[in-house]
Amino acid sequence: MSTQLDLKQLERKAFRSTYQDGLWDVYFGLIVISMAMFMFRPVGGYSPVNMILALSGFGLSYMIFWLGKKFITLPRMGQVKFGEARKKRKLTLMVILGAVVLIQVGFVLFQVFAWLTPNVRESLNGILLDRRLMDLVVAAIGALFIGPSMMLIAYFKDFPRGYYIAVMMMLAVFLMIYLNRPIYPIVIGGLIILPGLVLFVRFLQKYPLPRGESPHEHAG
Repeated sequence: MSTQLDLKQLERKAFRSTYQDGLWDVYFGLIVISMAMFMFRPVGGYSPVNMILALSGFGLSYMIFWLGKKFITLPRMGQVKFGEARKKRKLTLMVILGAVVLIQVGFVLFQVFAWLTPNVRESLNGILLDRRLMDLVVAAIGALFIGPSMMLIAYFKDFPRGYYIAVMMMLAVFLMIYLNRPIYPIVIGGLIILPGLVLFVRFLQKYPLPRGESPHEHAG
């Protein structure tokens, strides 16, 4: 029994080691900054520039993550394959996230229904007559769209730093919607990226490439 527990602990330690490069932190931090560009509502009206900047940010975030894993992490740690237990956790995460997404879609559809139905719309407007109160409710809902999903990912991915990232992402979305000032989520995104950069530097120091090898030799 103790041998089985030791093996599980070793497997868990090996799995968590895949997060030592800090690339997930950098990725999510850049996502938060990109979200700020997408949600910002200029005084002169929403502009296509918002979408262009946001999509560019999302693309850049994924590109940095993918290139980092392929050309920096993989040559130093190799390709690691985990057992059935991890595959089951991944499947469970997909099912639960699917249910969460369905709930979120249902909420969005309700909003559309309320907007198209005069009686329901007037009732909601009566409840949320105060503009600041309406902004507060919308900001809270936006934060709740992001936080629980990220916490589920952190739990099922066995990613402890994910809980910190989830809280910071919730705060970023709330402040962005409520105050409509990109500076707050940009700063929060930086606070997510900074620990990732520290981990990345430590990772490079702890796992140097073997002499005579280049990242491109492993990447192909």
